[in-house]
Amino acid sequence: MKKITVGIDLKTLTRREFLGTAMKGGVAAAGALMLPWDLALAQTKLQVGTMKIGDLSPFFLAQERGYFKDAGLDLNITAMVGGAAIQPALASGALNIGWSNVVSVYQGYLEGFDYRFIANGAINKRATNDVFGFQVAVDSPIKSAKDLSGKTIAANTLSNIIQASGLHWIDNNGGDSSKVKWVEVPFPQMEPALVQKHIDAFVAVEPFVTVPSKVNKRTRVLGYPLGGIAPRLLIASYFCSEAWIQKNGEAVKAFITALNRGIDAHNANPEEAKATIAKNTGLKPDFLKFMALPAFEKRIQESDLQPMMDVAFHYKLINKKFPPRELIAKLAAA
Repeated sequence: MKKITVGIDLKTLTRREFLGTAMKGGVAAAGALMLPWDLALAQTKLQVGTMKIGDLSPFFLAQERGYFKDAGLDLNITAMVGGAAIQPALASGALNIGWSNVVSVYQGYLEGFDYRFIANGAINKRATNDVFGFQVAVDSPIKSAKDLSGKTIAANTLSNIIQASGLHWIDNNGGDSSKVKWVEVPFPQMEPALVQKHIDAFVAVEPFVTVPSKVNKRTRVLGYPLGGIAPRLLIASYFCSEAWIQKNGEAVKAFITALNRGIDAHNANPEEAKATIAKNTGLKPDFLKFMALPAFEKRIQESDLQPMMDVAFHYKLINKKFPPRELIAKLAAA
């Protein structure tokens, strides 16, 4: 498998900046030319791709409380629709670190990209920390997985963990996943699309489970897909290029240190963390009173990566399985 290295430089140069650097050094003095990765060594600014969901609570806390700044990092944060959108941005060099569901990272890795998880992310635990919800309109005639045949279901992006878990839930509860149609709808637009009957159901992650069902009371939860897959599993986490890690190890260590402080802050006061989630998702704090949150732990475990790999392979979202440890950066396991 051909490996593709991505995201080498900490600071993405424009064409004008690059040519300007070349001219200052003199075209003939090639040895004196400052290349992008040389310039990167003097930078502490990181380009980070995230999502506005509860899974990033420790990250939000670390940013709000200045933990990244304390670690010597200046983050430029771009919120995006999902890992399937974040990965191309990271591959282009526009991002240094991204957030992605595990299925999308498996897919990128098998396509040849040198992606690695650098820290632990959001862990789903059955019953206590179940954060995906399969939902229909509150007045929908759909009562079970069997009733979904011929229906249109939304995921935030196709072929990701949302769709994979939805496929599994349908088949595991007496339905037939081959008889449903999937479409892409961003999380914030799922509830309106359902109410307007553009779709028949959707699978979402918190806070887009609690708000539609318990606050707005426009949806009804059929089930919690991830809990039906395994007692615990990794949903998504922070990743970047192995080549970038090799050149920017100190920046990665600083990111992990700050994030781990965010994990401690979340675990010390989950209710306070909900206020930070509300601030970063644009929702009112009261809306999140009943919201389930993922579990957050500092050490990423290989066993937490296996369940969704098995599901993704079963539904042909990846063409083969591989040892999950291949995706864990050495610094993350340290």
